[in-house]
This record gives sequence, structure tokens and C-alpha cells, in this order.
Amino acid sequence: MLELRQQTASDLLRNFLLIAVPAGFALTTDYYLSSGNLFALAQTFSLVGLVALGLSLTMIVGEFDLSVAPMVAVGGLILAKTGESSAFIGVALAVLFGAAVGLLNAHLVFRLKVSSLVTTLGAMILLSGFAFWIAGGQVVPYNNFDAADAVDQKMFYMLSPRILVTLAAFVLAAFVLRFTRLGRDLYATGSHRQSAIMSGARTGHALYFSFCTSGICAALAGALLSISLATGSPTLGNTLLVQAASAAILGGVALGGGTGRPLGIGVGVGVLAALNNGLSLAGANSATTQLVNGAVLAVVVILGGDLGRLIKSRRRILASR
Repeated sequence: MLELRQQTASDLLRNFLLIAVPAGFALTTDYYLSSGNLFALAQTFSLVGLVALGLSLTMIVGEFDLSVAPMVAVGGLILAKTGESSAFIGVALAVLFGAAVGLLNAHLVFRLKVSSLVTTLGAMILLSGFAFWIAGGQVVPYNNFDAADAVDQKMFYMLSPRILVTLAAFVLAAFVLRFTRLGRDLYATGSHRQSAIMSGARTGHALYFSFCTSGICAALAGALLSISLATGSPTLGNTLLVQAASAAILGGVALGGGTGRPLGIGVGVGVLAALNNGLSLAGANSATTQLVNGAVLAVVVILGGDLGRLIKSRRRILASR
């Protein structure tokens, strides 16, 4: 009971939405709880969740990675170009490329003190051009259908190996953030960097880890998506930056850094995935879906800001009487 009282208004709203959104669509839409739709919803979670997780780590250290969307496209194209005979080799090369770009971004931010927005904006432009250069302006087919069958093999009603990879990434991130010194360095770096440096926190390690993980997650998401779609495209994942950032903010990750947990990020991704899936089944067009997404995000952000603090203040006043 005490723990419930300590939750912020945005936390309560977020948890409410995670229950209310699927429940509402389940009652009003015929096929929302069908096995096929739940599997599709989980597949959406696996894609957006992986990108949102990596992006959130850069937000926790007080930075932002604009290059995740084109990295998804490049990761998919590297898989399509190099993984025809072995999907494992294609995925490994895509992940290595994502890690290298992430480390380069971190190096520019940490050593040369370049703003992460400027650094990753440049990376975003370069990666977009690189994706079109790899593809030659065309869609690249990926004909290893055995790999596609293996990655999207249905397990336990709504799971698949691709979904399990995303869940494993969330568990690993939660462990690092909760139980390791590196996790404490990440929060300290995002909370107040100068104080973190003076107190001995390894801000460099935090920045390199967060940007490298962001690159790895985006490249991995793109490679796995290309296996599923049996194709790579320079426009693959074009809308993922907005979706991932919205899910992270909805999940409690602050743009100013220093806050955010993988569980909250997962809830944010889950709410948006359930909402968009239900609206699609209800026949809503893309404009309506975007409006509803924006409205939900705005309400959560407002409740997490001044209005949330006002509600908490009122609670303390009432409790003291």
C-alpha cells in the first residue's frame, strides 16, 4: 500500500493504460484476442521494444541517438547482403557494424564534446545514404526462408525466437542498471554529469556503453526484421525513431536523463503496440492513430510534470492533516 502511494500519477496512468487499452479493445473488437492477432502484437513489441530499449539507454545518460532508424535499415541490408548462406553470419556482421557506429558516436560526444544531437544527426544522414548505396536504390531480397521460419516460429501461443531475443535484452539491461556499477554510472551521468565526474562515476564508460548498445539494438532489430520479411530495404524502419522515443517517454524515461527502467520502457512499448493494433482492427486511419498516440503521450507527460508534482503535493498536505 505504501509503495502504491509513492508511485507518481504518470506511473499509475501508465499501468492503468497497460490494462485498460487491451481490455477495451478485447470487449469491442472481435479478433483482438485471437491467437494470430496476439502473435502479431508481440512481433511488433519485439521490433519497437528492441529499438526503444537502446534509445532509452542514451536518454538515461542525458543524450539522444537520432541514428537508430537508418541503423535498422542498414542492419537489415547487411543481413540481406551477407547472410544468404548463414543468417548467423549476417546478424553478427550487422551487430558489429551497429556497435562500431555506436562507439564512434560515443567517442565524438565524450572526447570531442560534440552534442549528441549534432553527432547522431550526422550519423543519421550518413547511414541513410549508406543504406541507399548498399541497396542500389532497390529492395534487396533475402532468400534464406529456413532462417525466416526459425526466427518467427510460433511458440507458447504468442512467442517466437525473435520475441525472446527482445525479452532477453530487456532482462539483461535491467540487470545491468539495477545490480552493476555501470548501471549506477549511467544514472549518475544522466542526473548531473559534473557532479558524477567529481564523485568518481565513470561517465565515459556510461556514454560508450549506452551508444554502443543503442547501435547494437537497432542493427539487431533490423537484421531480425529483414529475416522475417525476407527482404532488406533502405526505407526499412523509417518511422521507428518516433515510435521508440514515444514508447520510452511513455515508459518513464526523461529526456533530461537520470531516470527510466527497462520495465517501464516495456510497459510504454506494450501500451503503444496494443493501442495501435486495436485502432487498426477498429478501422482507424493513420491520421486518427497518430492523433490518439499523441494525445496519450501528452497526458502522460503532463501528469509526470508539473501536474503530477501538484497532485503529489496535495497528497502530502492531506496526509499531514
